[in-house]
Amino acid sequence: MSIDRLSADDLISPGRADQALVTNESILNNALKNNQFALFYQPQINLPTGEVVGFEGLLRWRHPEYGVKLPDAFIATAEQTGQIAELTQLVIDTGFKFIEKLQPQLSFSLNVSSLCIRDDHLLHTLDSCCNEFHIDPHRVVLEFTEKATLENPQQAEDILGQLKTNGFRLGIDDAGTGYADMPDLGKMHFSELKIDKSLVTTMETSSKSRKSIISTIALAESLGIATIAEGIENNLEAIGLRELGCQFGQGYYFARPMDEADTLRWLENWNKRPSLLT
Repeated sequence: MSIDRLSADDLISPGRADQALVTNESILNNALKNNQFALFYQPQINLPTGEVVGFEGLLRWRHPEYGVKLPDAFIATAEQTGQIAELTQLVIDTGFKFIEKLQPQLSFSLNVSSLCIRDDHLLHTLDSCCNEFHIDPHRVVLEFTEKATLENPQQAEDILGQLKTNGFRLGIDDAGTGYADMPDLGKMHFSELKIDKSLVTTMETSSKSRKSIISTIALAESLGIATIAEGIENNLEAIGLRELGCQFGQGYYFARPMDEADTLRWLENWNKRPSLLT
């Protein structure tokens, strides 16, 4: 069953909460050995035009007992054990193989752990995979959290600068949830800010959330970078964000994260349907 047909109850069913899932290095090694980790894709949409601009790769653990588990169930352990590097490699290899099959104007976004920003091998890995899969680095968007850039701002600026020089696009995740006061944001080489879903889902009921979105978009415009909103679940949110000046969006309103086969079918059918942003 593909993830676009999974309900919230399928992902975290009663009595099977993430805290019941114990993870350690041995368990994650077994999961990696048995190919239990898989990449799903969620489309990103140009809000003014309705065109698909790319896909975000989202890692899932297809646990044989607990079902499909989200990154919160395993990323912290992987970072502690050092297995985050192997998971990141899996995402890069799988995602690059996928976008090699797509039209060259479509991008691929992936989240990068705060630990990887201190890893000298990240740039080499990305460059090598671009060469292997014939991917233009400009098609790749690397998303970092505020934490990744604040722990060692100078080191982050240097590494992000190298990635930017090599052609990769850079994004900051969870925008609007505290990053706005981050010093020297303009020096960090970002090409996009991603508006956090917690703001999107409350924008119609919370003036604070709406103001945060407006200030995020204004900051991005002042820096000459794009904005993308995640967690869009209905037409009202999509149109509201478009009217506020947000350029791109993703969320269940357009499509749930899908496996590769369903993603390719979804993409083939997308332009055949009436516009959802009317």
